[in-house]
Amino acid sequence: MSRLIGELQKQLKYQIIGPFLLLAIVVAIVGLTIVAFFLARQQQDRFDNELAAATRTVSDAFLAQEQANLNFLREVAFAQRNESINAPAVADAFYENNVEGLRLALEPFFLQGTRRSDVRLDRLMAFDRSGRTIVDFERPPLAGEETYITHDSIDLSSAWFTSRILNGEADERGDKYAGLIQFSNTQTLYLATIAPVRRGNEVVGGLIVAIRIDNLLNTVVQQSRLDGIILYDQEGNLIATTFSSQARPAPLRQELVSQVKANPDPYGQTLFTIETINGVEYQFAYVPLTIRGGRAGIMATARTREEVLLTWNNISPLLVLITFSLGLGIAVLGLWVARRITRPLEELAETASAIVNGDLQRRASVNTQNEIGVLARQFNRMTEYLIELLAQVRAEARQRTAIVESITDGIIFIDVHGEIRSINRATRRLLGLSDDTALPKRLSDLPLEPLTEGIPGFGDQRAQNLYTLGDYIVRLSVEDVREDDGHLLGYVAVLQDLTEEVMVDRAKTNFIGTISHELRTPLTVIRGNADLLARGLAGPLEDEQKSFVEAIRLQANNMTNLISNVITIANLDSGSLKSTLEPIEVQRPIEDAIWQTQGQIKAKGLRLEVEIPKKLPKVLADFDHVRTIMLQLLDNARRYTSAGTITVRVMPQPDTLRIEVSDTGRGIPPNLHQQIFERFFRGDGTSEGINSSERGIGLGLAICKQLIERLGGTIGVESAPGQGSTFFFTLRYADDTATPEKPATGLESAA
Repeated sequence: MSRLIGELQKQLKYQIIGPFLLLAIVVAIVGLTIVAFFLARQQQDRFDNELAAATRTVSDAFLAQEQANLNFLREVAFAQRNESINAPAVADAFYENNVEGLRLALEPFFLQGTRRSDVRLDRLMAFDRSGRTIVDFERPPLAGEETYITHDSIDLSSAWFTSRILNGEADERGDKYAGLIQFSNTQTLYLATIAPVRRGNEVVGGLIVAIRIDNLLNTVVQQSRLDGIILYDQEGNLIATTFSSQARPAPLRQELVSQVKANPDPYGQTLFTIETINGVEYQFAYVPLTIRGGRAGIMATARTREEVLLTWNNISPLLVLITFSLGLGIAVLGLWVARRITRPLEELAETASAIVNGDLQRRASVNTQNEIGVLARQFNRMTEYLIELLAQVRAEARQRTAIVESITDGIIFIDVHGEIRSINRATRRLLGLSDDTALPKRLSDLPLEPLTEGIPGFGDQRAQNLYTLGDYIVRLSVEDVREDDGHLLGYVAVLQDLTEEVMVDRAKTNFIGTISHELRTPLTVIRGNADLLARGLAGPLEDEQKSFVEAIRLQANNMTNLISNVITIANLDSGSLKSTLEPIEVQRPIEDAIWQTQGQIKAKGLRLEVEIPKKLPKVLADFDHVRTIMLQLLDNARRYTSAGTITVRVMPQPDTLRIEVSDTGRGIPPNLHQQIFERFFRGDGTSEGINSSERGIGLGLAICKQLIERLGGTIGVESAPGQGSTFFFTLRYADDTATPEKPATGLESAA
């Protein structure tokens, strides 16, 4: 049917006659609906009255059950000694705490209550002055009248009624109480009535008469014209229902709860709703649930709406017959008129379809002089224009394709769903794909591996987004492709082949490392011989000779330090410098560095202070890296401090261990705090009175930053002009298993 309707909607002639046919049907339906409405309204009013009356009957049944319970309790509470079964009076048994005698006295009453149609007893309980039950008879569900079970004793001392009963309290309704109660040992809801048992003026215990609420509701439903009853608490939560567990209603909506509470005349102006439960439509009436003269919740009675719907079901065949006859007549007439209008339009549609399928020479042949003929002629002119425009677009597309194919960098276009749509010739070369090989599905399917070792540059200046792609090394960059209005069309990824550049950079790094190693050997000889001459092993030296020898030794030491830094740089760039993270005692590498530099610090007239706690937790670090960092920071402090103190300080923090090297030098302006960790950046040294060669070449702090990042720590400086400087770095504790975060790559945006 849906397919037929779809086909009819595609044809204009049916769209023309459709509104007229619909209008005629609507007029007929409206007239018949008005009649049906009044009949249904009358039936609905009668249905509402019957449901309201049935609801009052249910409320009366609750009151009657409550009164029957009270009458039965009076019989039991005032029962005298029964000689025939040798049972004591009920009050005496309570007073003497004669549990067995009380059980013997109550059993006949319990069995009689289960048989009486007015009481319909399900459970009889007796509790003593401590609030514990001493007799508890219950008829199991679906059991016979003579069958019952005896429950173990339970504590009722905390129940809302216990203290009132045992203390003999009474309110305006008397000293007997009733309510919906659920006992801990059965988890079953009962309508229970509780009364004190007196011996003279003394309360000696209490009796509870209870009927299971489901039994009561089912009995009421069978005796009335109702199809179901639901009980809710004062907040609208479901507490009992005659509906099956498969059709269990939901909690009552709060607006209904408020309306029931606010209704001044619940039986004169009963609140109704229509609900569907398990596929069946019911009408509900809501009134307060009254127990012992007070509101204990909300009661909802239900009847199916079959009777109300019956009137409409009887009228609907006539309505269908009239509607069908009217529609058929209008349809025949409308088809004839619509055919005369739609045939030229069909010709236009067939021409358009032929052009779409590739027949660019097809033109519409409509010769009428009305608006449709004008439309056909304009359509033919538009077709000529579109053919010319299509040829122009194809030429421009071929030109753009040729440009993209000629670009030496790999270019990949990715749609908004992350799927690769096209690649150029350079990309196929990098991937080793032939022209007829299928494209990879997603960017993440490319065999791209991040290049981690031997990356050109150093520290923050290292080349970013470098990957190995088979035998190639490429830089990957991904950018959004958007229209002028910002709408995202996809992504374009560019693979720049840097294989040759990386190889050249590695060759440069290896050359620098080799030259540095070669220079270290003669410098070692020069420095050693200068030390021997300074000690006088070649004979006494004159003062001027000592000055020359000291200058040689000093410059040799400076050159050795510079060459060591260059070698470190080369090892870092080439990836040959390995880091071994293991738990270490940080005092050892710090003390090694202090021991190696303290002679130079004291020789310059500076004071060295060390503040290291005796007990420190182990850190996760490389021993040699930490010593190298401390040597660089101490040497840096010595060079740029003309007078005062250099302080080494270790401070445990909650997550890391902080190591500081403070000096009393000139200080560093805030705008240079980031630059000093860059490669080849140097202080001017003017105020410290040091020359260019003694200042080094600006690699020390850059080496520190690179090494500390390898250890998963941070490094920084706190300084201001004229206030000295404090260089600090942090190390993770040995029990910290977290790994340093890796920088995000360009793959995430389009992968």
